[in-house]
Amino acid sequence: MAITKKDLKFLEIIDKLEPTANCLRANIACILVKNGKVLVKATNDWHPELNCKKIGCIRNIRNVASGTCREICYGLCAEQWCLTEAAKKGLKVKGSTAYVTKHPCRICESMLTEAGIKRVVFQEGYPDVLPKFHLFKLRGVIVEQGVNTDKKSPRRLLTPSI
Repeated sequence: MAITKKDLKFLEIIDKLEPTANCLRANIACILVKNGKVLVKATNDWHPELNCKKIGCIRNIRNVASGTCREICYGLCAEQWCLTEAAKKGLKVKGSTAYVTKHPCRICESMLTEAGIKRVVFQEGYPDVLPKFHLFKLRGVIVEQGVNTDKKSPRRLLTPSI
């Protein structure tokens, strides 16, 4: 399957959404789309009670390398926020496409697969330090790399790597 004009429209949406992320370490955006309609959208962000701007980024404080020890983070990935928002709204995401600014991490890959996501379109890789986890491939999820659009924020291009 090739990236279509419709895909580019959705990639533009995540490029506009990405700089609104509150995470101090990375800006990542995700939308779940079904039948051409955006069901939910989110960025990686902390829980309201654990504002990293006030308490500091625990991953930075502990010098945690990208792609490791994800469980100590006070926030959730954009994909996780999308899935929780869909669940709160009672939306069925099975058969949806996830558009994400970074390839999903191993945890998000598992969650998206179990939720029944049929296709993932990502823009950039993720610094996974372990051998690649191919659950998408094993489950027949179509994974394609899209492009950064001209809607990509200059702020994003200056963001340090995660």
